Amino acid sequence: MNRPDILLVNPWIHDFAAYDLWARPMGLLVLGTWLRRAGWEPRLLDCLDQDHSSVAAPKLRAHGQGRFPRTAVARPPALQQVPRKYSRYGVEPEQIRNDLAAMPVPRVILITGLMTYWYPGVQETIRVLRECFPEVPVLLGGVYATLLPEHAREHSNADYVVAGPGEVALPGILATFARLRFSGDRPTEHLEFEPALDLMRRVRFLPLLTSRGCPLKCSYCASGRLVRHFVRRKADDVVSEIERARLQHGISDVALYDDAFLIDARVHALPILEAVYERVPGLRWHTPNGLHASEIDARVAHAMKRAGFETIRIGLESSSDAFHAITGKKTDMQGFLAAIRHLKEAGFSRDQIGVYLLVGLPGQSRDRIEDDVDRVLAAGAMPKLAEYSPIPGTAMWTEALGSSRYPIDREPLFQNCTLLAAAEPEVNWAFLRETRERVRAYLDSSA
Repeated sequence: MNRPDILLVNPWIHDFAAYDLWARPMGLLVLGTWLRRAGWEPRLLDCLDQDHSSVAAPKLRAHGQGRFPRTAVARPPALQQVPRKYSRYGVEPEQIRNDLAAMPVPRVILITGLMTYWYPGVQETIRVLRECFPEVPVLLGGVYATLLPEHAREHSNADYVVAGPGEVALPGILATFARLRFSGDRPTEHLEFEPALDLMRRVRFLPLLTSRGCPLKCSYCASGRLVRHFVRRKADDVVSEIERARLQHGISDVALYDDAFLIDARVHALPILEAVYERVPGLRWHTPNGLHASEIDARVAHAMKRAGFETIRIGLESSSDAFHAITGKKTDMQGFLAAIRHLKEAGFSRDQIGVYLLVGLPGQSRDRIEDDVDRVLAAGAMPKLAEYSPIPGTAMWTEALGSSRYPIDREPLFQNCTLLAAAEPEVNWAFLRETRERVRAYLDSSA
């Protein structure tokens, strides 16, 4: 019996800037595992694939991160007044068309979408899919579809928009659009399965998800909207997945995708890290999504060091305790300073410890940002300025709406972090560039 083909698509990005910070289409890869268990044949079309045969040797930095290939494209009408170059990031369209032409006609196409303001890339990808497979239903899910389902229904040209965790609704949707029955256990939000890594051309690192969601409700974050319940996998299942990735793909790097890996570390993160140290030595871990400073005590820091953490990112967002008191109580300055001390005592260097600081927040002054930077430098870590993007449905959205000089509620393109839409007039790109240059000069002088 033939296995029905299902095409999973990671679309192009259209933006002023995009960087491959250990980015892989994790949701699609996990769906690929479930689809195989159901008796179907998933294929992956990754429009961002740096290992595509048509792409010049990617300019990769250490351990798998790097720059996407890009091509200049016209700015959308809403962004005509923004004096910055706008690009399509990913494989050239003609090569994608060639890939599609060489594939069997799928029964259904599942496409994802990440940032709300990246929807032009979703639109272009769906147009190309329609050219090649005009009769095949296209279903859109992911972050964009969950945060702005009505906009996605009106503007994406998908046949159906899936809001929320797609795997839960998948059996019914596929039965409706492709007349496919789901055999075996029905998928849930509890992450029983690992990603189908072999769908990628090359496995440069293991994208790892040990939990989904976050128990905190920070006002600037959409995690609670994207995932209703905070769920974690069994530690032994996670370690076994890492062992298989090392054995089958020879991976040395792990990119941790969790939003809340260290929460209640003694029952989750520590068992994983201590088992990895024993069973899969020699790994390098990277945490692009950020770790909770308040959870890093001496035992956690030493476990991270033994397991091989290489790139540590901590989500501080602000050094103001007043800010954290009103936005979700994620941490405080005392907890942050203790975390840095524990990491240093465990053997980590300043270069390994980056600290995310949100900039461009509603009502945030230059003085506040400069103080945040100075306090992180004084603590012995590296400030990483992260431009705030207004996210629909978050608690801070209303405040951002009142502060924004753009109609962010009517046009998702204005939610782009590049625009600093909700920032105070004094917090502009010239100021942020000067601040970054000051940080570099400080680090150079103290090297």
